[in-house]
Amino acid sequence: MYTDNELFDILNESGEKTGQTMERGEVHRTGALHGSVHIWVIRRRLEGSEVLLQKRASDKDSYPDCWDAASTGHINAGEDSLSAAVREVEEELGINAAPSELIPLFRCRVREDNVFNGKRFINNEITRVYLLRRDIRDEELIPERAEISELKWFGAERLGVLLESGSGDFCVDREELREVLSCAESLLG
Repeated sequence: MYTDNELFDILNESGEKTGQTMERGEVHRTGALHGSVHIWVIRRRLEGSEVLLQKRASDKDSYPDCWDAASTGHINAGEDSLSAAVREVEEELGINAAPSELIPLFRCRVREDNVFNGKRFINNEITRVYLLRRDIRDEELIPERAEISELKWFGAERLGVLLESGSGDFCVDREELREVLSCAESLLG
């Protein structure tokens, strides 16, 4: 579970650490550039690929009650993106993944200025995107109830249609999902 006083490394525009750290609450008040990870879980079925999404808890300070990538989180001060991805998968999904099971796909830039629950929330991140390359059985999934209210598999095609329709139930970036699915196609066969 996150707290406003978690420490994050502040990054420059190239994604390198500046040597400065800042508390989580201040990072999102000021819009300081910091790192995050998104971990996608995709399984192949005869009828097509399925994408695991988490429904964010209703008391989250950003995107409450929205469907998001299977596991997401910040990179803590002194941590690298792979270590953060391993930690987040364990914390949020209950999956003890080996670093070799987390395949780095790409990184993307997120810049958003929103209001959630009456508070301004500036998100300015460089996100490292990973694919968890592992067959996941539903009974293995143990969602962290403090952050996740539900886990659900979505057919990839249906999910694309829902995102194209502009449904406010999702905070998944359409372009990120397209890129993840393209990468997964070649990696998962």
